[in-house]
Amino acid sequence: MKTIKIGKKYIRGILILICTIIANYGIFTAPKSDKQTLEQELMQNQQILQQTNAVAQAKTKPITEPPTDAKQKKNSESTQKTISVIGDSIFLGAAPSFQKIQKNAIIDAKISRQVYQGIDVAKKMKKKGKLGDIVIISLGTNGTFNPATGEKLISCIGKKRSIYWVNAYGKNMEWQKEVNTSIQKLAEKHSNVHVISWAKEAKKHPDWFYQDGTHLNTKGQKGFSRFIKNQLLTQHLP
Repeated sequence: MKTIKIGKKYIRGILILICTIIANYGIFTAPKSDKQTLEQELMQNQQILQQTNAVAQAKTKPITEPPTDAKQKKNSESTQKTISVIGDSIFLGAAPSFQKIQKNAIIDAKISRQVYQGIDVAKKMKKKGKLGDIVIISLGTNGTFNPATGEKLISCIGKKRSIYWVNAYGKNMEWQKEVNTSIQKLAEKHSNVHVISWAKEAKKHPDWFYQDGTHLNTKGQKGFSRFIKNQLLTQHLP
């Protein structure tokens, strides 16, 4: 009899475990579904960028005479001057949305791009005449970088351009603090480098992200784009 009672308890425990696994199945599999959706979205955006960049470059015209009124100059800075973006998958996801509100932007964004890879991108964009008066850097999501690498990227872009570095955010990103500290120190050393604090803004909008807590869903892409645009308008000074 004792053996049977123990057996029943054992069986009951197994059943509870099975029910728990079934109940959590959706939680375990959802990120994989998110990942597939995200990958398809990013691949599609990469193709879209090739077309929209060509159109944006053709429409971009140099400023023949800067505005004389101080207020007008500040408010029109981001629309009159050429804007380039060097980014990773975060900006790649938001690229179509950003180009809708900033039509003259030339965006070069790629999945898993590291900061050191941004140097070659900047060189190529400069050589092709695609490196704008304002350069947005959206790198740091995929790992840390040393100060020398950051300095080299800034030097390649040049002192005459205004640089806006979007700092990194990820719900589970272990290197976020280290990366953002490095970005902040670079900005403190260079008068033409400014920080766009995406990490601070992102915390306010948990519903903007896929389940990985880093990549943006459709709502997040629009919110991110508006945030970057507003930061350019409020931070960029003549």
